[in-house]
Amino acid sequence: TLAEADRRALSVREVGHGIRTVLATPGTWGYLVSLSALFGAFISYLASSEIIVDQVFGLEAWFPVFFGGLSIVMGIGMYLNGRVVERVGLDRMVGRVFGASAVAVAALLTLSLLTSGKPPLWLFVTGLGVVLLAHQMLIPNLNAAAMRPLSHVAGTGAAILGMVPGVVGSLIGGFIDRQFDGSVTPLAIGFVAGTIAAICGWRWAESARARAGA
Repeated sequence: TLAEADRRALSVREVGHGIRTVLATPGTWGYLVSLSALFGAFISYLASSEIIVDQVFGLEAWFPVFFGGLSIVMGIGMYLNGRVVERVGLDRMVGRVFGASAVAVAALLTLSLLTSGKPPLWLFVTGLGVVLLAHQMLIPNLNAAAMRPLSHVAGTGAAILGMVPGVVGSLIGGFIDRQFDGSVTPLAIGFVAGTIAAICGWRWAESARARAGA
C-alpha cells in the first residue's frame, strides 16, 4: 500500500538500517525501558495470580472468577482509554494515569505490609484492579507515543516495541515470581518498582524528545 519510493526491500541491509533508525530516534530507549518495566510487573501477575489465590487465600476453586473479574476490569480500562485519550490528549493522559498508578501501587504495597502480605481478599482485589486498570491505559498510550516519530519505519518500530518489552518483561516477571514467599508482598513490590522504572523511562523519553525538538 506504500508509494513505490517509500517501499523497503526485505533484505538484511534494509532491516538493519530500520533497526538503527528506530533505536537512534530520540526517546525510543526511554519508552523501551518504560514498557519493559510495565510488562514485567504485568507478566508477574499473570504467572503468579493462580498461586496467590491458592496459597495465600486458599481459594483455588475461585481462581477463574478472580482472573475473569480482573480481566473485565482491564477490558474496561482499554475501552475508557480509547474514549478519554482523544479528549485529554496523549501526553497529558499518560502523565495523569502515571500519577494515579503511583498512588495505586503504593496503596497496594502499604496494604500488603500492614497485613503481613495476606490482606483481606476483597481489599486485595480492589487494589489490584485499580493497578491493572492503570496498566491497561498506560501500555497502549506509551506504545503510541513511541511510534509517533517512526512513521517512515513503522513496521520495524512496531516489531521492536513489541519484541523488546515482551522479552525483557518476561525476564523481569520471572525474577519477581521467584521471590514468592507465600504472600502478596513480592508482587506488590514488583508493581511499585515497575511503576517507578516506567515513570523514569517515560520522563527520559520526553526529555530526549524535548532536547531534539521532536
